[in-house]
Amino acid sequence: MKNLALLVVLVTTLAALPLKAGWIKTYGGENNESGCVIQETSDGGYVVFGNIVSPAGSSDIWLVKTDAQGDTVWTKTYGGQALAYCYSGQQTKDGGYILAGYIEGAGAGAEDIWLIKTDPEGDTQWTKTYGGYGYDEAYSIQQTDDGGYIVTGTHDGFTSPWDGDMWLLKTDSDGDTLWTKTWAAENPTMTDAGNCVSQTSDGGYIIACYADFSSATYDGIVVMKTDDKGDTLWSYRDTIWFMECVAQTTDDAYVATGFNNNDMFLIKLDSEGTLLWKKVYGDAKQDYRDFGWCVQANPDGGGVVAGQYSYNYDLEVGDAWLLRFDSDGDTSWTRTYGSNPGFDEAYWVQPTSDGGYVLAGATETWSSGGSDLFIMKTDSEGLIDAVEEEPIVDSRVNWQIISPVGQKIVLRYSDRPDGFCAEIFDAAGRRVDEVRSTSQSGTITW
Repeated sequence: MKNLALLVVLVTTLAALPLKAGWIKTYGGENNESGCVIQETSDGGYVVFGNIVSPAGSSDIWLVKTDAQGDTVWTKTYGGQALAYCYSGQQTKDGGYILAGYIEGAGAGAEDIWLIKTDPEGDTQWTKTYGGYGYDEAYSIQQTDDGGYIVTGTHDGFTSPWDGDMWLLKTDSDGDTLWTKTWAAENPTMTDAGNCVSQTSDGGYIIACYADFSSATYDGIVVMKTDDKGDTLWSYRDTIWFMECVAQTTDDAYVATGFNNNDMFLIKLDSEGTLLWKKVYGDAKQDYRDFGWCVQANPDGGGVVAGQYSYNYDLEVGDAWLLRFDSDGDTSWTRTYGSNPGFDEAYWVQPTSDGGYVLAGATETWSSGGSDLFIMKTDSEGLIDAVEEEPIVDSRVNWQIISPVGQKIVLRYSDRPDGFCAEIFDAAGRRVDEVRSTSQSGTITW
């Protein structure tokens, strides 16, 4: 019995029939939607944490659950009449989900950190707000080994607004506060924030930070390591303005990505916070701005970065960007996805169980209006099609695979004065058969 899932047909004209190794799916309507984090779920599907324009015209938090092919299983929105925005989330140990961001007018200040815990169907189990007088936002959340949560973001003060301190919040499994830590901005007129936090193998935490510098020569803390109580063990300073994401590597070091005024950066620190290497990626032209939003470490010591490769300084045109690097930070390959002109950006990437990658972000190229949330599944090389070559244009080639019929493949061809011939290969590239016909037009069943 033939295994249709492993077949690809190559006609003798050398026109390449792409073997689909991945896919792109979009979600949304005529307004703007985006996905900030994606995760492969325990059932083999995916969940995206993002945002959607609400019926009231503001922003709602949006949770999208799909199957393994990206087809929607269900969606949920959270926020209602209040403006709410999501920056982070993950599937929890009980199969449900935790979401983090902020909500306006529902707590003590103008904006408060908002955590939402749901069951496996996305139905709300509890919500919590945290904050003070002004604007407090959560940018990253992770469930910890004890079943609670670690959250980082920015805290605007309990007595006066615009303090802009970096905030680390530890809660129990019900979202009740266990402890908090704040680090005041070194420049009191500026804002600092924690952009990404994760628990490390020693039980402590690693944080990627945002330092709002007053000048290009000012260096600030961009990566911080704490113990399990949030007390600082070490910090790394640099002139990289936005350090967006950090991940622990298999050798107990750390890789972090971010961007400056124009360029995307990647650094590697050892377990004590000493710089091992620093790399800059993107175009050297000053009118381009390239962004690294998410980094994930691979078992081989390298990793991948997701972001945007821009085509102008004003951020109006750019492609979603995936970059694979080795253990020394050297580029293994890069991929861009989208069209020029058009605005496409990947905010998150995760390695998948099949050895490939899944990305989420915002797209105009494939949108139905405004920008849409997208999910992109690639193979291990970041390719959506295993064969990228464009088919050779040949007026004599007029054929197509109609559709598999049971365990058969039906090919239709026409206008072939010399007849028709096709070789059949499996997914590993092994030739398994050949079909021929002397007729100028017809069908062949294999």
